[in-house]
Amino acid sequence: MREHPAPRRPAPRRHLTSRRILALLLLALVVAYAVAWPLLAPPAWVDTDYLRAGLAPGWPHLMGTDTLGHDTSVRVAQALQVSLAVAAGSAVAAAAIGVAVGAAASAGGARVDALLMRLTDAVAAVPHLLATVVVVALFRGSITALVLALALTHWPPVARIVRAETQKVMASGYVAASRVAGASPAGLVRHHVLPAVAGQAGLAVVVMLPHAVWHESTLSFLGIGLPPEEASLGTLVALSRADLLLGRWWALAFPAAALIVVTVAVALLAPAGRRRGRRGASPAIHEIDDDDNGSGPPGEPMPSTPVPSTPVASTPALDIAGLTVSVPGPEGHPVRILDRVTLRVPPARVLAVVGESGAGKSTLADACCGLLPEQAHVRGRITVLGDTLLRDTLLRDTARRSRVGHVPQSAAAAFTPTRHVRGQLAEALAAAGRGRDGRRSVAELCLEVGLDPALADRYPHQLSGGQLRRAAIAAALATAPSVLVADEPTAGLDAGPALATLRLLRRLADERRIGVVVITHDLATLTDSDAADEVAVLRAGHLCDVGPASRLLAAPDSPYTRELLAAALHPGSAAVPDFTPELGAAVGSSSS
Repeated sequence: MREHPAPRRPAPRRHLTSRRILALLLLALVVAYAVAWPLLAPPAWVDTDYLRAGLAPGWPHLMGTDTLGHDTSVRVAQALQVSLAVAAGSAVAAAAIGVAVGAAASAGGARVDALLMRLTDAVAAVPHLLATVVVVALFRGSITALVLALALTHWPPVARIVRAETQKVMASGYVAASRVAGASPAGLVRHHVLPAVAGQAGLAVVVMLPHAVWHESTLSFLGIGLPPEEASLGTLVALSRADLLLGRWWALAFPAAALIVVTVAVALLAPAGRRRGRRGASPAIHEIDDDDNGSGPPGEPMPSTPVPSTPVASTPALDIAGLTVSVPGPEGHPVRILDRVTLRVPPARVLAVVGESGAGKSTLADACCGLLPEQAHVRGRITVLGDTLLRDTLLRDTARRSRVGHVPQSAAAAFTPTRHVRGQLAEALAAAGRGRDGRRSVAELCLEVGLDPALADRYPHQLSGGQLRRAAIAAALATAPSVLVADEPTAGLDAGPALATLRLLRRLADERRIGVVVITHDLATLTDSDAADEVAVLRAGHLCDVGPASRLLAAPDSPYTRELLAAALHPGSAAVPDFTPELGAAVGSSSS
């Protein structure tokens, strides 16, 4: 069964709500008034003229004049320029500091996270206005000092939000795939973290803008912000006290009205609570029956990129010797997930690792890819073409780790959902030093796995399950690995695409001369595909059976393997007892 995408439909338009339209109109009017009116008004209205001092609102001075004869409408426009500039600058600076601190806390490890979060708590514990007053008092009358003071007291909430969002991103499957591909921490932040938190940063700027306007106005009103000759909304409000005693209400009314309009406009622009409803549906995927189970371009043969054979005769592509992995259990006691597992995968060979849930198959895959959790205790050794990848909990450099390609259980987890597939494949190629002609290389990768290169210009959610699985395999191949580890590559696929996926892995092993490890529950498809050379059976972390696939999948000697095979090929005819309740409680689905 081959999958082809339906014709692309135009994305649904997002209509602005009346609330946001009103907010945008108010902001546009305020900004236009602040910028244009001082330029359009007569130049004499800016000068001091005691003959027109204290005039009430009327023609031509619609907002009246102040005690020095300045036109109030021009002064309010000038004040808006200063207040909006100070507020916008401080809001953007606070958001930048918060994003930097939050991202560094999540990406820098436990110690950096603890240090930066304690610093965030300390800054947040100090009242904003009090801290701002102290800073501004040291540099009285400086706009730069005012912007920095407001920024340095408003970043903690942004840092906390960004840290929480970053932790979710760093724990995702596509970040793990990038790590396996050899991406640096800076690259992870640039390609995955920053796009994910950009929306939070923009929202933080919008939310902080009215706060910054009011704080600047408060400081100027108290006489420790901007000097009286520097027009700002705060200074105008402060200077209006003497006018109020003389009954000149307009000196306070119009600056206060401008302050309220700015606050209301920005508040309306911020997103309101989300309503429950249906999300936009993804583009439809049509399934077409086809003897050829690929998903390449219609009417074209499925080409492959020629890759030089690995010049290795006796050295195994992957050598696992005495691998033992333990993790803390529910009560803190160590639980052994893998126990002295020893396996060898020669080049151009496919090893299938099978077993019931909780046997430790995915833990074995994570160990090969350097993705074990920090709290795991590891003994044993893993080598790739003779180079040590893992030895007794010590993970070697990322250059060696990138020699192992990883296809995660969920193909969608291999890709950032906010970016097109092409850009992410090009990123993996660049990490491997193969990104000189990114578009051509991405096309070659797609063709090698039987994926139409045009589909790479789509987002991950716009691809079908089979297409996304092939894209994940392409991403794993981008670094030219010596070993490819595919964790449940047939999960969630129908029989046809599942069979095609296993045959694709078989072909890649033959053409690229790489060792392939397939973690799978799907013994029926594995048997039909004839893709595996050897099969290893895991049971509660122990390697209980290993041998040629022709023997183990046809006439196994081990009673446990016979029961496992009977349960997979003939559901309901045999039941494999669960020997690993404690193990399942300790590691959950991560060790399936």
